[in-house]
Amino acid sequence: MKKISLVAIAILIALCSTAQTTLPPAIIFERTVMQVMNDETGKTTDTYYFTINGDYALAKHEASDDDENAMILYTKDGKMCMIDEKAKTITILNMPKVVGEAAGLGKEIGEKIKKAPLEKGKKDDMAVTKTGKTKTICGYTAYEFQVKNEAGSMSWWYAKVDFNPIKIYTMGIGKTPIAGSKADVLKNNPAAIPILNQNYLWVEMNVSGKKALETESITKTSFIFSTVGYTVKDFGKKSLKDIINAKLKKQE
Repeated sequence: MKKISLVAIAILIALCSTAQTTLPPAIIFERTVMQVMNDETGKTTDTYYFTINGDYALAKHEASDDDENAMILYTKDGKMCMIDEKAKTITILNMPKVVGEAAGLGKEIGEKIKKAPLEKGKKDDMAVTKTGKTKTICGYTAYEFQVKNEAGSMSWWYAKVDFNPIKIYTMGIGKTPIAGSKADVLKNNPAAIPILNQNYLWVEMNVSGKKALETESITKTSFIFSTVGYTVKDFGKKSLKDIINAKLKKQE
């Protein structure tokens, strides 16, 4: 059985019947971040736009020829919006709901195939330590975090910036760091660093002496994203099963 990716789910949603919702006619972003990911396939450039207060974030990923949903808008009310610039559509998802249901559905299917409960995955013993080292990246002070697990160690750098970038790390949910017992659970997860620290932006990652992530620029901007002319498809309240069943029914 083939796995269904999140992008594939978004495409399925876009093909189903829809209901209208309300988005601002224009959103003004005040900061632009350009980053490059380096892996075995080459370099990929991503551009992010942020409001200073963290109400909105826009991620524009370098798209392949078959990727029509390379722009994602995160809203102040916790929605993730897949933007298709060619088709002029905005598909709204409640991403934590979709991801949670996808995990549960995958487990259910796996157990039906195996006819037995799935084994729990092995715990990854990971340790995250703030080293105390700092450097300036794109005009901001960045702090090094050393991440160690069984595979080795790597260096993650987070810059303390003058805007709130948290929405791109929480799929649109959340605006301020969490505290208390939940913080203890997340402390050895490097991806949780911007959740536990106010206004932290992931700006660099070094693995085996190579930069897997680097930030080319952080600049002030007055970029305006206009939603005028787009057809809005709201699936924020739909369950994953409803979305998939609707798609299958349409194909009959």
